[in-house]
Amino acid sequence: MPSEPADRSDSGDGPPTEDELERVVRRVVREELDARADRPGSVWTLLAGAIAGLFVLVPLSGVVLGTLADAGVPLPVLAVASLLAAGALVAYGWRLPPFR
Repeated sequence: MPSEPADRSDSGDGPPTEDELERVVRRVVREELDARADRPGSVWTLLAGAIAGLFVLVPLSGVVLGTLADAGVPLPVLAVASLLAAGALVAYGWRLPPFR
């Protein structure tokens, strides 16, 4: 990050005011978001997540659901549990860097 002069309106040595802190935080967050938007890695992250979902999560969920079905768990309970698990994974993925 390049060093820039402080956004201080006064030349005093006192602590910064809330307005000054807010202005600095907003500038830093804006710079970070701009830097993330310029990265081409978001597409690769998305593709890696899709591949992991196809080759890891789908077979793993099939094994778990098959085992639970063999144990006698009713099909409606399995369906609801599967939908809740899928929704939780989507909600978790939505909080990862490409989407934030």
